[in-house]
Amino acid sequence: MYSPFEAAEQVRVLDGAIGTCLGELDEGFASAPHQASLTEPDRVAGLHQAYARAGADAVQANAWLALHLKEAEAERVMRAAADCLDRALAPSSQPQQHGPYRLLSLAPGPGAPPTGRVAFLDQLPRFDAVVLETLIDPWQMAWLAWLAEWSPIPVAASLVPDNRPGTWSPGDFARRAQHLGAKAVGINCGYEDAPGAAAQAVSEMRLAVPRLSVLARPAAFDSEIWLREAVACARAGAHWVGGCCGSGPEDIARLKAVLEPSSR
Repeated sequence: MYSPFEAAEQVRVLDGAIGTCLGELDEGFASAPHQASLTEPDRVAGLHQAYARAGADAVQANAWLALHLKEAEAERVMRAAADCLDRALAPSSQPQQHGPYRLLSLAPGPGAPPTGRVAFLDQLPRFDAVVLETLIDPWQMAWLAWLAEWSPIPVAASLVPDNRPGTWSPGDFARRAQHLGAKAVGINCGYEDAPGAAAQAVSEMRLAVPRLSVLARPAAFDSEIWLREAVACARAGAHWVGGCCGSGPEDIARLKAVLEPSSR
């Protein structure tokens, strides 16, 4: 299948938040949204469909905390999350020629990664790419190195952007990620007291690794500020733009409408 990280003339749109949207529907999912893939698959599939209808060119599976779980539970969650995508993105609901793409978005685990191959890697071929998201510290790059070695699908890595003094340089992050085997880099989420950090990070990443695709998912602490920042990320050179915490299908529809005429 056509890789989601291949170059494209038009800026493409990612979906928005999964976890915070599920948490708004049911408080029980606020701290463990991945459980909804197991217990409420119709609800999760419905959210995927809403993002697809809003115009998202890629949707992320609801398995973000899987690497925080024991191996057997992680595999169960990834399998259930892939099943939800299958249910939501049946061929009849895919008007795009090559999509929507199916992304497996994962947070790095709380400790060191496994030392070899583990069973839940068998679920990865059900997705088009895996994105290791919300990295905040260089030690977490060990998870990227492990995924890049064992994943049968392309791997991307994203940084939580922070332009306050003394924080991790987006250029350094991007260069390290490329060296470890990432096929794309980007930003995910953010801090309310670091305005403009997302677009600034995108610009620095484009300079540091000009041959890699750049993904941007700014947080939506305020929908209007988020939309401006998402558009700024596109103008800074992001190839994919979507939303993180606080964004919903209606926000992605607005972003799609704004970016539709945009091309490279």
